[in-house]
Amino acid sequence: MRALDRKLLRDLVRLWKPALAIALVLGCGIMTMVMMRGTAQTLERTRAEYYADQRFAEVFAHAERIPPATVAAIAALPDVAQVEARLVTAGRFALPGVRGTVQVVSLPQNGAALRLNRPVLRSGRLPDPLREDEVAVSEPFALANGLRPGDALELTLKGRVGQYRITGTLMSPEFVYAVPQGAMMPDDRHHGIVWMDGGRLQALLGLKGAANDLVATLRPGAGEARVLDAIDRQLDRFGGAGAYGRGRQMSHAFLSNELDQLATLANWLPPVFLIVSAFLVNMVLDRLVRLERSQIGLLKAVGYGTGQILRHYLGLALGIGAVGIVLGWVTGWLMGAWMTVMYRDFFRFPHLA
Repeated sequence: MRALDRKLLRDLVRLWKPALAIALVLGCGIMTMVMMRGTAQTLERTRAEYYADQRFAEVFAHAERIPPATVAAIAALPDVAQVEARLVTAGRFALPGVRGTVQVVSLPQNGAALRLNRPVLRSGRLPDPLREDEVAVSEPFALANGLRPGDALELTLKGRVGQYRITGTLMSPEFVYAVPQGAMMPDDRHHGIVWMDGGRLQALLGLKGAANDLVATLRPGAGEARVLDAIDRQLDRFGGAGAYGRGRQMSHAFLSNELDQLATLANWLPPVFLIVSAFLVNMVLDRLVRLERSQIGLLKAVGYGTGQILRHYLGLALGIGAVGIVLGWVTGWLMGAWMTVMYRDFFRFPHLA
C-alpha cells in the first residue's frame, strides 16, 4: 500500500464522525431518490398494465335514458373505437352494525363478458344472470366488513329494499380510488361497489331496454374534445349530464394526482440532500487542507506531484461518497419496496408491475 493510501485510511479513521455524518446526509438523498423514483415508476407501470389489461375506458357519459339507437349512433362516430352501454345507480346497504352507501354497476345480460372496465375476479364467481338475488361486491368493501361469498347483503335501490347473496369479490380499474359522493378519502367500511345483472337493474330502475350510462375508448390519434362534443349532442335530448374524458374520472384523477406528487418529490427532494452533503464535504476538505498545509509542502518536497496530492484528498471525498451511496441504495431499495406495497394496498391494485 502506498504511503498516500495509508494516510487516506488514517484520515478516514480519524475523521470518522464527520465523515459518517456526511455519508448519512448523502445516503438520505440517495435513499429518497431510489425510493421515490422506484415507487413512482413501479406504480406508473402497474397502472398502465392494469388499465390496458382490463380495458379501462377513455370517455364517460351519463344520461337519464340512453336508447339502443343512440348507443349505435355514438359507436358509429369515426373517432370512437368501442362503446359499452350500462346502468349505474346509487343505493344504500345495511349490515349488522353498519350502514352506508353503494354504487351499483350493471353486468351484461345473459352472462356476456364486459368489453370495457372489466373487473378482476378476486374470489368466488360472478352473479348468475338467472338468479335475481345475486350480486358481486368490491374486494375492499368486502374486506372492511368481513364479507365472503355466500354472505347476505341488504340493499335499498330506488326505495326498494332487497336481500341479496354475495357470489364473489371484484376489483376494477374504474374504482382504484373509490370515494363516496362528496368525500375526499375512501371509506371502504361505509361505501362499496356492487355489480348486478343488467336485466335485474333495468327492472329496478324502470329502464327496460335502455341504459343510463356509457363508456367508450377512442381510436389512436382521435380528438377527445371532438368526441365529447359529439356525444353531448347525441345525449342532450335524453338528459345528458355532459360527457367527460378519463382525466376527469374520479378514481383516475385522484390516482394521477398522487403519482404526480410522488414524481415531484422524487425530482426536488433528493437534490436538497445532495447539495447539503456536497457543501459539507467541501467544508471538511477545505479545513483539512488548511490544517495540513505543512504536510502537503513536505510531500511535494519529497517528490509527490500536485495531481497525486489532489487525488489523495479527492479520495477522501470519494470514500465518504461510496459509504453514503451504499447506505442510501440499500435503505432506498428496502423503503421503496415497503412504500410500493403500501401504495398497492391503498389503491387496491391486483398486482404490481
